[in-house]
Formats: sequence, structure tokens, C-alpha cells
Amino acid sequence: MPAHESVATVTLATGTEVEVLTRYEHRWTTGFEIVAMDDDHRFQLRRHSDGSVLPASFGAEQLRPRR
Repeated sequence: MPAHESVATVTLATGTEVEVLTRYEHRWTTGFEIVAMDDDHRFQLRRHSDGSVLPASFGAEQLRPRR
């Protein structure tokens, strides 16, 4: 089982503060929390700065618990 799958089921739950891997800069950025997980195991995130839920969903490989 890939490492990101075990992380997703154990530590990436609703309410978890996470860092997101940016697509363009390939670096981790903070300021998000998980608000939901869909049937395809993709995550909806809320941005802390303005409370908005992002329109895109994210795979577990794009997220990690906040350090």
C-alpha cells in the first residue's frame, strides 16, 4: 500500500490542518484544513485566511498534516 493511502486513512480526517503541495512551485504551503472527503477519496479544503472552501478537490498525495 502506498504511504499516502495509510496517511489518508489515519491522519487526514475532517478538521485536520494540512499543508498543500503547490502545482507550480512544488513546495508545501500552510493555511488549510480538511472539511470533507468524497467517495473517490479526494479532499475538500477550507482556506484559513478567508474561510472559503476551495472549489477544487485534492488527492492525499497533495496533502500532509501541518508541521
